[in-house]
Amino acid sequence: MDEIRIGIGVSSIGRFLPLVGKAAGLFAKENISVEVVNQQDEEKVVQDIVTQATPVGTPNAPSLIFSLLEGNDLVIVGGILNRPAFYLAANATIGGIADLKGKRVGINQPRRMAGMVMLALLRRWNLNTERDLTLVDLGINDRSLEALRAGEIDAALLPPEKAFLAETEGFRVVADSLTLDCHWVPLATTRRFLAANRELVEKIAAIYVESVRLFRAQREATLNEIGRSLPALEKKPQVLEKCYELFAGHFEPTLTPSLSSISSILNEVALQDPRAKEVTAASIVEKLI
Repeated sequence: MDEIRIGIGVSSIGRFLPLVGKAAGLFAKENISVEVVNQQDEEKVVQDIVTQATPVGTPNAPSLIFSLLEGNDLVIVGGILNRPAFYLAANATIGGIADLKGKRVGINQPRRMAGMVMLALLRRWNLNTERDLTLVDLGINDRSLEALRAGEIDAALLPPEKAFLAETEGFRVVADSLTLDCHWVPLATTRRFLAANRELVEKIAAIYVESVRLFRAQREATLNEIGRSLPALEKKPQVLEKCYELFAGHFEPTLTPSLSSISSILNEVALQDPRAKEVTAASIVEKLI
């Protein structure tokens, strides 16, 4: 029996496909013993892929690219979420994008996915981060929702689970990132692990594809699995169902990485590290199925 540890970076439904697959017996059917490890940190999961502590995983795309630029041999073997799904949640003083002027907007570090997407959206909205509003750096551990609740900020870009939860608490969702063509969640490994374990990685990629199908086809079983992992949502069935519908619609059923979305995130990274200009999307993708 093959053994594998799969790393997920954060407690997000976008990373839960291996939990769905494990619960459905898909790994056991392929004679694979799997442990899904939640690192609670999108950069930690990249480090653990590189060291092979969890040789396959789902980091956020920027963390993977920054690691690549440091010389690590990471490769994308599947595209799970080819677009970012973040939502701008705000207090009652903000009714739309124009109302962000003069306000305090939380950001979860520019190198991380939510922070990078926030900066991309502000450019799209023609808002200057020095002149038009105040960016509040909330540090490595995302505490944007907590800061919003405490009145420390006026708005923040949140993942769906937190944004829809905030909406039930009276905050407004005034915008989203769904129109940005930026890669969000890849399935990744290292080239050296892929070279030594190609058949195993191909089986894992195929399990992810089948897990997407089950995610959509077995709604109640999927909701129960998500609820076990996210008890805060289990207590809010309307939020859980809204999140389910979002991810069911945005998971890539073929696991095909979008080269245009990877190119877009490379361009965003290049604004912070010009070395990313020398990387092409095709050079960091190995399509297995």
